[in-house]
Amino acid sequence: MKGMKAFKKSKIVYHCCYLIFAFLFLPQANATINIVAAENIYGNIAKELGGPYVNVTSILNNPSQDPHLFTTTPSIAQAVSHADIVIYNGADYDPWMKSLLAVEDQPKSSILNVASLMKIKTGDNPHIWYLPTTIPFFAKTLVMTFIQYDPQHRSYYEKQLNQFTQSYQIIFKTIAQLNRQYKNKPIIATEPIFNYMAESIGLQIHGKDFQINMMNDVPPTISQIKAFEDDLYHHNVEVLIYNEQVINPLTEHLRSLAEKEHIPVVGVNEMMPANMTYIHWMMQELTDLGNALANHSKDLNNNA
Repeated sequence: MKGMKAFKKSKIVYHCCYLIFAFLFLPQANATINIVAAENIYGNIAKELGGPYVNVTSILNNPSQDPHLFTTTPSIAQAVSHADIVIYNGADYDPWMKSLLAVEDQPKSSILNVASLMKIKTGDNPHIWYLPTTIPFFAKTLVMTFIQYDPQHRSYYEKQLNQFTQSYQIIFKTIAQLNRQYKNKPIIATEPIFNYMAESIGLQIHGKDFQINMMNDVPPTISQIKAFEDDLYHHNVEVLIYNEQVINPLTEHLRSLAEKEHIPVVGVNEMMPANMTYIHWMMQELTDLGNALANHSKDLNNNA
């Protein structure tokens, strides 16, 4: 009996030691990857793909905020310094990230410059989340990075990526449909935010020089403003794409002029609206654009 008791006692001690070892040295199910994204577009996708295994902080996350007026704070710098993965747009859209990442004593992090991933350089249109191929490629790259940090949950990340990729196909299908219906239709915009998407649909974009100046905070020339107004007055364009986040007297004047001339206005944002996924956001804007083009075509037919 004494031998049996000693055996049971040693068995209990063995199990206790095993549990302690497992707790201390094996990967933990609740371990999280800390992510800081400069823009909520990338942050929300990171959360969608990483689920309970990621902790995401998005720096620019207010759709009513002018991103060009943003300045960093000590708390933001601290968050970046403690991140496992840092994501930013690049192409000088968020130049303040360079100074945050240049701190000498900052721990090594995985840094994803989305513009570099897409081979978009400084001077190109930086609004690359409207380039249809950007987000699928970014999502795939991000999941590969997750797996490097957390191989234990590889199957979960791959499942999330597969679901996201399948859901994203509706964007490609909608672009193809709009291309069939409205290819070569002329439009104009206050800034080049939506241009990648518009070009993928095959729309003709007027006033690009005006848009670039507005994006770079350079006053448009008198001739550029007059050409823009003439396109609206003479109905040379069918839709005005309007940046809802960067508003000034000139853009308000052009919007009012478009409305007066019964040219549909489609608002777009630089930051993702709250309580939406990226796919829902893009589909809403593509739907708005399709409706605007369809309504304008009806008006033309009715007035013919």
